[in-house]
Amino acid sequence: MATPLLRFSVCVETLFNEKPFEQRLEYVHDLGFSAFEFWSRQGKDMNITLALKLALRLEVSAFVGSTSSLVDPAQRQQFLTDINRAAALAFDLSCANLIVSSGPAMPGVPRDEQIAHMVEALQAAAETAADADLTLVLEPLNQRDHPGTFLSSSDEGFAVVRAVGSPNVRLCFNTYHQQISEGDLTHRLTENLDLIGHIKVADVPGRHEPGSGEINYEHIFGLLQELGYKGFVGLDYVPRMDATASLRAVRALSQ
Repeated sequence: MATPLLRFSVCVETLFNEKPFEQRLEYVHDLGFSAFEFWSRQGKDMNITLALKLALRLEVSAFVGSTSSLVDPAQRQQFLTDINRAAALAFDLSCANLIVSSGPAMPGVPRDEQIAHMVEALQAAAETAADADLTLVLEPLNQRDHPGTFLSSSDEGFAVVRAVGSPNVRLCFNTYHQQISEGDLTHRLTENLDLIGHIKVADVPGRHEPGSGEINYEHIFGLLQELGYKGFVGLDYVPRMDATASLRAVRALSQ
């Protein structure tokens, strides 16, 4: 039986970003990719995005559901409001995943207390996610690019997902962030694949295209295929070369 190909999703915030947002979707389609993702809905016409998505027969793999802090109870209501609004858009776009992150650490507050706040926030939002048939994916960020962020460790992130205890909350495993924060990507992917809802890839150093740096992406892509990973792999990198050429080169790494 043939090994299934990975489902790549092109991040149109970092690729083709010199073009108008809607035109980037045409590039994704013309290059033979079936899905795209983006960050914020701000400054984008979602009605045009939906029309183009349908016309081009593209899937939306993920977008950012909220930038409100998960560890600060004072921001809990705003976070839930954000998720309610994002879930309605995700339903319209038939989008499977909403990306969230922890927010900055709160000075003077014990770490276990902040983790408890994060678990509570995600449990509350999981009900909305379940109703909308989507998944909240919690993304750890590295401290070098995001100094002061609370959640950098995927190990800690997986523990949070387990504590939340909902199939509608999973981890967004970003190989770029996790290579900087902790490494040992093969072990972490293999041992926790059931807790991962979305994967993002970029190389180290520089967050450039896979194959440009120290991460062995032929191995990583082969591993994900071998493990039967069925989610999306978001190409969330800053190209050093022409974006079209870089996407073709990345796809070749997985074949």
